[in-house]
Amino acid sequence: MCGRLLLPYSYIIWMIHQISQYLRGRDSMSGTVGCLLIHGFAGDINDILPLAKKLREAGYQVECPTLEGHGTTRRHMAKSTRHDWLRSAEEGYKRLVMRADTIVVIGFSMGGLLAFHLTTKYPVALLITINTPYKYWDVKEAMHYLREDFSTHSKRYIHGIGRIPFSSMLQFRRLLAETKTLLPQITTPYFLLQARRDDTVHAVSAQILATSVDEAASPHISWYENSNHMLLHGPDKEAAIAHVMTTIKKRFPS
Repeated sequence: MCGRLLLPYSYIIWMIHQISQYLRGRDSMSGTVGCLLIHGFAGDINDILPLAKKLREAGYQVECPTLEGHGTTRRHMAKSTRHDWLRSAEEGYKRLVMRADTIVVIGFSMGGLLAFHLTTKYPVALLITINTPYKYWDVKEAMHYLREDFSTHSKRYIHGIGRIPFSSMLQFRRLLAETKTLLPQITTPYFLLQARRDDTVHAVSAQILATSVDEAASPHISWYENSNHMLLHGPDKEAAIAHVMTTIKKRFPS
């Protein structure tokens, strides 16, 4: 008796993507562009909302999945794992690929780690990460900003640390370790945005990421001098958003 032929799910998604392109009768470089935006660890879609709004206004298809366990309760987050977070991102990709020929994946902070995983499994035309960690929790920088504005920053850090379950921190660490092994497989065109004054991710992360991916990705780093980790909400947000918009438009002109 013949055994059943089992195809990897990522391959099935790739076939659907290719069939969709064929039926629409247009080349992927000139068809509908979709942008998948992935928020950060212990965050929610507000992390990337300013950019998402601009992309929608420009006519792009936009998908912003909420990662499992995020935007809910501490107990719910503690029950979620890095595999759940990746599955949430994958589900967002699957929704987007049904209405766009060309997929751009944009990951903020930990969302960038998930973006790397997606890029190694599914067709991605352009990869963009924003303040994504390789090294994280730059304590020296954090203390510098605490001294600058003790009341504001101390409350933010105490609140942030207090609401993240220890189990979730372990899941994040494991995700980071697993992602590092994938970086040499990244050949998709890759753009990085990094804030110099990042108080959560060590700014050198951008340089390490850029040198860790395959040279075929032609990584390009854009630095922002005046913002902390929440780049899309800080003093440089207009410049950062404009850079992303310009990068996408240049690669996929309408």
